[in-house]
Order: sequence, then structure tokens, then C-alpha cells
Amino acid sequence: MGRLETSETKRSKRPAIYISVTITAVIVLSVFSRIDNWKRDLTTNTARLSAEAVDEQLQPPLVGGAPTEVAARIVSWVDQQGRWKLVSQQQIEQGVEMKLTRTTSIMRFTDDIDVVLRPEGDSTRVQAQSQSRIGKGDLGQNPRNLKELVGHLMKAG
Repeated sequence: MGRLETSETKRSKRPAIYISVTITAVIVLSVFSRIDNWKRDLTTNTARLSAEAVDEQLQPPLVGGAPTEVAARIVSWVDQQGRWKLVSQQQIEQGVEMKLTRTTSIMRFTDDIDVVLRPEGDSTRVQAQSQSRIGKGDLGQNPRNLKELVGHLMKAG
């Protein structure tokens, strides 16, 4: 025979439901508050540094030092970050090519970041692209990945 729930049993479950709903609402609001460009962030899962970018943080920076020096700075920084990892690094004809990943904190999605460092005089031009492995939209995470990388290079350089 099934057990009937008493009104006291129902009342004891209410706080757990309220807590669950509150936590879910906080997570949803946290995600949506980070969206900068609703049209782009819901339909695009890639971002790249571009000279034509309106946002200066998404333009390819010119960083002091040779490509190998800039690569060493990136590796040192990545080693200190919990969500970033160096996948590979190789010398190319003119510069250094790096493959990095960044894992998001909430859903643990992994984004692939490709970085190309090319000499330009005594400095290095940084080109980079970030792409989500899954999904149609990235909720703005790929541009944030690039801004985080460029922000570090500009502070360190």
C-alpha cells in the first residue's frame, strides 16, 4: 500500500524546493548577465582577433619581444591558470604556433584556442581564435577567452 504524505511531510520539503529554485535562478542570471551581444552570443561559437574589431581588446596586439619570448610568457601564465591548458607548441616558418584549451567553470565546456605569434620588427603580432567544441552559441565565452589572453599579454608586455 502507498504511503500518504502528510501536510507536515509536504512542508518539510518546501525549503529544499525553494533552495533548489534559488540556486538555479542564480546560475541562470549569472550566465545571462555575462552576455554582451545577444545576437552574436546565441548564434556563434567562435571568435577571432581582427584588425577590424570594434572592441580594442579583440584586435591583434603587438607585444614586445620575439615570438619565442611571448610564447614563454603565455606558457608561464597558462601554468598559473586553473582552467587554461597548453596542448601543443611548435615553431613555424615565421614564428610560433600554440594550441590552448580553456574549460568553463559552470558546465565544464572546453574551448580550443589557436594562437599564432609572428615577428614584426622587434615585437610580435598575436593572432588568435577561440572556438567552442559543442553548441551553436557560446554565450560570449570565446570573445572573453581572447580578451583574457590579450589582457594578460598587454599587462605583461
